[in-house]
Amino acid sequence: MLLWATVSVAASSAGAADKVKLKMSEVVRSQFYVPMYVALTKGFVADEGLDVELITANGGDRVGAMILSGQTEFALAGPEVPIYIYNGESPDKPVIFSALTATDGLFLASKQKIDKFEWSMLNGKKIMGWRPGSTPELYLEYVMKQRGVAPDTIKSIVTNIGMPARDGAFLAGGFDFAIFNEPNMSKLEKAGQAHVLASIGKEVGRADYTVFFAKKSWVEKNPDLAQKWTNAIARGQAYMKTASDKDIAEAIAPFFPGLTIDDNIAVVHRYRNIGEPIWAESTVVDPAGLAKAQEIMVVGGVLPADKKVAYDQIVTKAYAEKAQLKLAGK
Repeated sequence: MLLWATVSVAASSAGAADKVKLKMSEVVRSQFYVPMYVALTKGFVADEGLDVELITANGGDRVGAMILSGQTEFALAGPEVPIYIYNGESPDKPVIFSALTATDGLFLASKQKIDKFEWSMLNGKKIMGWRPGSTPELYLEYVMKQRGVAPDTIKSIVTNIGMPARDGAFLAGGFDFAIFNEPNMSKLEKAGQAHVLASIGKEVGRADYTVFFAKKSWVEKNPDLAQKWTNAIARGQAYMKTASDKDIAEAIAPFFPGLTIDDNIAVVHRYRNIGEPIWAESTVVDPAGLAKAQEIMVVGGVLPADKKVAYDQIVTKAYAEKAQLKLAGK
């Protein structure tokens, strides 16, 4: 049975009864998806006439199951999810229609403080990764291979710990290293229980990491809704370019009730100063970025090289390009 959390922001706005109600599944709840939360709380989604309920599925596999079963109209997950579905038996193939993040948003952390980190320090150590075949795990393993970490160490990464249990497992399970997303990373760091060593995203560079997608049948029947959502995301991305860390932190606060504004400011500041764009600056999925994501899947052994999906087969740029034109006032 699937477990998830839901939140609906637009429903509280004036005239919500006149808006089109939609359900969207997000893979996790994290500040990594800040442009989307901004689009919701700043009213960009409501301005498009949408009332979107977010369902936090806590797993790409669950997101895929919800899309296939029709429990949500569209979804936010790593491109591996629509690619797995595309290569599967479902006759209703997925369509990616908007970008959100430009690379991995997780961090490698250590239990003990390390002043001069070298990737070789991971050799022979106990490392907590992510679910097998998931984007975080694939990217971690890719970087470790690129940095010459011993194959036996990579094979021994622990990948069977569920997301809600990861923080506790890291503290109690004898792990030396682990990868964390936000806000978990900052919370552990603030408590002195983990120390950031590296940004996986900075190591990888541009590789489209999370995208919005839906079944082809839904997109074909609801092109106006796909366009409206993409328009709102484009406005969220534009807002991010000029807003202060504090403004962004306040905008996303409703999605993180357990965190203070200062906590959110710290996370936003970290993401903005990694040295590699973490959030996509455009709704258009980058062809080279999707190709890099599939290369990582091939290296990770979850996608045969002859099963790579051509950009035009799984991505439509129509909605993203129209959103960018609308944003530019054309």
